Amino acid sequence: MAITYINTPKHISNNATQAAIKPTKIGHSKALPVTIDLQNIGRLRIGHLMTLFSISHSTLYNRIKTGLIPKPDGTDGSRPFWNTSTIKAALEK
Repeated sequence: MAITYINTPKHISNNATQAAIKPTKIGHSKALPVTIDLQNIGRLRIGHLMTLFSISHSTLYNRIKTGLIPKPDGTDGSRPFWNTSTIKAALEK
């Protein structure tokens, strides 16, 4: 059975219509606002680094591979993080 995608207004909540709406993309990191002062102790995520360096997620990973951006200081499960002191030193280079 083939599924046909149709365009419907978002305010319609018919279950049959919702099943036919194409899902959005997921999986890539998104830039996050940096609300942490780099002078204080804290942790930064991938999205924060994307904002600070003004780069995309693929560029971030390429720069980590080449050593232009330091490797993560640790992980929470599968989510890497960097300490603010590490990134502050990288930005000052």
